[in-house]
Amino acid sequence: MNRRIDLNGIWTFQPIARTVVQADGSVRSFVKDIPSGGQMPIPSNWQLQGLESFNGRVRFSRSFVCDPLPLGQRAFLVFRGVDYFAEVTLNGRFIGRHEGYFQPFEFEVTHVLREGENQLQVDVDCPAEEPGTVWPDHKWLIKGILSHWDARPGSWDLQRGQEKNSGGIWGDVYLDIRSHTFVRHVKATTALVPQKASTDMFVMSSRAEGVQAIVRLDIEVDSWQGGTFALHVELGNIAKTSMVDLPSGRSQVTTTLSVPDPSLWWPWDLGTPYLYTLTVRLMEQDRILSEWQRPYGLRELALDHHTGEWRVNGKRFFVRGTNVVPTLWLSEYTPERIARDIALLKAAHVNGVRVCVHINREEFYDACDREGIIVWQDFPLQWGYTEDPRFMDEAVRQVRDMIRHLYNHPCIAVWCLQNESSFHNKMILNPVLALVAQAEDASRYVRATSEFEEHAYPGWYYGHLRDYLTLPGAPIVTEFGAQALPAATEVREMEGGDQWPPNWDGLAYHDFQYDQTFHVAGIQMGDSLEAFVGHSQQYQAELLKFAIEQYRQHKYERVGGIFQFMFMDCWPSITWSVVSYYRVPKKGYYALQKAYQPILIGADIQREKVLVGTDRGAHPRPLWLPLWIVNDRHECLEACTYEVRLVADNQEVCRVTGLADTIPADGFIRLPPVRINVPENMPLGPCSVELTLYREGEVISRNSYQIEWVGIPR
Repeated sequence: MNRRIDLNGIWTFQPIARTVVQADGSVRSFVKDIPSGGQMPIPSNWQLQGLESFNGRVRFSRSFVCDPLPLGQRAFLVFRGVDYFAEVTLNGRFIGRHEGYFQPFEFEVTHVLREGENQLQVDVDCPAEEPGTVWPDHKWLIKGILSHWDARPGSWDLQRGQEKNSGGIWGDVYLDIRSHTFVRHVKATTALVPQKASTDMFVMSSRAEGVQAIVRLDIEVDSWQGGTFALHVELGNIAKTSMVDLPSGRSQVTTTLSVPDPSLWWPWDLGTPYLYTLTVRLMEQDRILSEWQRPYGLRELALDHHTGEWRVNGKRFFVRGTNVVPTLWLSEYTPERIARDIALLKAAHVNGVRVCVHINREEFYDACDREGIIVWQDFPLQWGYTEDPRFMDEAVRQVRDMIRHLYNHPCIAVWCLQNESSFHNKMILNPVLALVAQAEDASRYVRATSEFEEHAYPGWYYGHLRDYLTLPGAPIVTEFGAQALPAATEVREMEGGDQWPPNWDGLAYHDFQYDQTFHVAGIQMGDSLEAFVGHSQQYQAELLKFAIEQYRQHKYERVGGIFQFMFMDCWPSITWSVVSYYRVPKKGYYALQKAYQPILIGADIQREKVLVGTDRGAHPRPLWLPLWIVNDRHECLEACTYEVRLVADNQEVCRVTGLADTIPADGFIRLPPVRINVPENMPLGPCSVELTLYREGEVISRNSYQIEWVGIPR
């Protein structure tokens, strides 16, 4: 069995050089103005430990003590995450090199390890890319939004857009002592098949139908010496043992398990995200040599790219999604912070996330597995990259790394290989990466790129928020939204935010978009920062609520799922998020929460200002409200009633009730327009239209709209 020696803790560090990737892919070093060294806790990103915006090479070192290895044992030096290049030396001997920021990697050090004290050195290089010639349109580093994004420090600015680097040893480091033969990796694939049985007795017969899960296990084994071993597999109370002959070196063994009447993994609002414990043991006689174990969910996921329709275990499923980039510095994304974010997501009725153009900590995917949140997983390629064939080779390798690393998470439904590709990448790189991903994983939907066409921004980059009536981006909408300022106390901590009016160049560094805010969205500043924040957040909330309601009214007809952009900020900034970096919700969060209710009653508000007049000069003109109800639950709702209230100055001025007799499971209905007879003494000014849906007296949905009653000047 494995034994670990923890190598986390305080390491010595020394910056060596500032580095820059040049157009030919080579890395140029500069030794002027190098920060001083010291000690640093590992794991950590160095930007969080005093190396502010340092792009370059840092040498990390520490010593550790190891007992002599028992006979037949092997030692592996394991890194759970290093950003971006790593060169590892142990006891003065070069061990290996690694490129990439998200992958765990390891080197065997059995013959280098010493009894007693050992000296470990890791040179980490996280370079900038040469502005203009390389960054932003011909990049080499596969880091996605961690190196280039309009919601990270400096946005697109050529000089400042790569500041606040994510470099460092951000994941755990340990020495893993293993047997001479061990399970290196397991790839588990589920297929759900109908199971039919019939029995006959005289002239009576019965027939039962159900589901059986067939789990195919591809098991990779590493052996010094080879031999015959017992392979034992357990899934819940299903177990299987077989004898396998393994040569020395790496081998792959394939076996299957049949699970009758399985407990399936479901998204949280369709059922229970049931997880089995999958265990694979390799035994020599009765002795366990190696054990691999993890939670595993039995499920099938599918996405039709023509209709945008998702299916989970054969059932249609509408994704109420959002984009997540929780932080730029993965070392700070602790289990406690992950749990906080998952709670915020579920409280907003989110059932799917797009991990936007990066790969997160594995603990985040573990949480999505447990909580039943579907994941659209992007590969970290953003916009334009070099056309050099060497880059394609590296991208192919890292796509395989991503899929191997995350394959066994039941929450992951989609692999997407690039975001908003440049023309050359779209024509050449993306198809190749898609073929590689499909070969690695035939069980999931693979998308070559997330296109500009499926990112809908009316009311922000162009047009008006009411353009969402045309359902832009359908049928698969992976981005839509608008910016909003966080709380005034947070804005004042930003460059340019500590004065009034703000310094717009300073706020632009924090990703604020001046042109879109004032010239497309038409947001008013007001006479204070607090007023500006209020106007900004109110606009975002109105846009999100309107857009989501339009998309949800056409579910399965023209839209299969939506991913709002975006949920949280990854650093103190002004972006499209509904939750700030410090996890303070904006008004947009509550709009999302309301519009994403699994059962939602709504109304088509056809005008925001309504004239208080008379019908044929005798009676007050009535207000007509077309009502609709969307039901994402897979149960028919019967005997439902609704209530419409007009509220002005916190006083109810009118109420109408009605019957919504049958709301189909996973469906949508329109109700006959409701006539509201407006009182003759209806006061002018703002008014809230309050909608409530009841089932057997219990509230199952609430919604509201704002209108204004206006009169004719006399």
